[in-house]
Amino acid sequence: MPPILSLVVLGFRNFDVTTKACLESLIPWIDDPEVEIIVVDNGSDDDSSAKTSQWCARFSRVNCLISADNLGFAGGMNFGAARASGSWLVLINNDTVFPDGAIDAMKRVVSNVDDRVAMLGPVTNAAGNGQRLWKPGASHEEWLQVGKWLNTHPSGELMPAYRCDFFCIAIRAKVWVELGGLDRVFGLGYYEDFDFSLRLGQAGYQQMITEDVFVLHVGSATFKASPSAKALIKRNKKILKSKHPLARFEHTRLGNLAVIERQLEIKAAGRWTPELDNRYQLRIGALVGDAPKSLLKRWLWKRKVKVLK
Repeated sequence: MPPILSLVVLGFRNFDVTTKACLESLIPWIDDPEVEIIVVDNGSDDDSSAKTSQWCARFSRVNCLISADNLGFAGGMNFGAARASGSWLVLINNDTVFPDGAIDAMKRVVSNVDDRVAMLGPVTNAAGNGQRLWKPGASHEEWLQVGKWLNTHPSGELMPAYRCDFFCIAIRAKVWVELGGLDRVFGLGYYEDFDFSLRLGQAGYQQMITEDVFVLHVGSATFKASPSAKALIKRNKKILKSKHPLARFEHTRLGNLAVIERQLEIKAAGRWTPELDNRYQLRIGALVGDAPKSLLKRWLWKRKVKVLK
């Protein structure tokens, strides 16, 4: 039987700072026959490729792939996904850590999801859309405890998403193949996840947020340290606009609002549970915390969300 999940972990540079912690958090599932782990070093120009190989050599079931060149985020993920055999691909950036129960929760969600849903984004502490939860000042350790609770206390509900952030994303393998993976036109990275989200919707598939899977997003130390990052973002945003002229560049607050509105619909239908209330409490504060800076826009926003609190 093929595995349910193929985890593709993409690393680039700084193995000891990022990739190692991500991989160590996946050790509980190394021997799980329903999980396949593929680790890609994306042409690192430091000692990360050697360290990646050494780490993978400890585990016979881990598939280690070393690229001679930096293929960019899209190319690196395509490279790893081409070796996957699972029903679902789980693309993982190396600046993530998986709390207790995370992969078990992902298996549970994908095994029960409607056939029309082809992509699932987990929730996290840091994202640019509705996948982000709200707990200002929380340490990574506190977030890991929050994540453990969410992963082991499922709500059984899926939430709306206009697009998904690809710090960690689950995609049906057959749909990934149908859409041709990520578009390498975006080079080293940025906006290829937005592009894939839009292409997936155009192909007639649904994407959703699962609040039953939490993954800690530590934050990338790769692009943020690059002086060319802003230029790359600007370039790739233009490419996205040329491919998708009607694309909406929504603030995180709108993604959060869409989820809260869905939660309250469930509440009105009489299906409210302690698990849903916990998730609601991890969002409601953002209605104020994410308010626009402009006085007029802030007033309009507060007026809009007043009835939801």
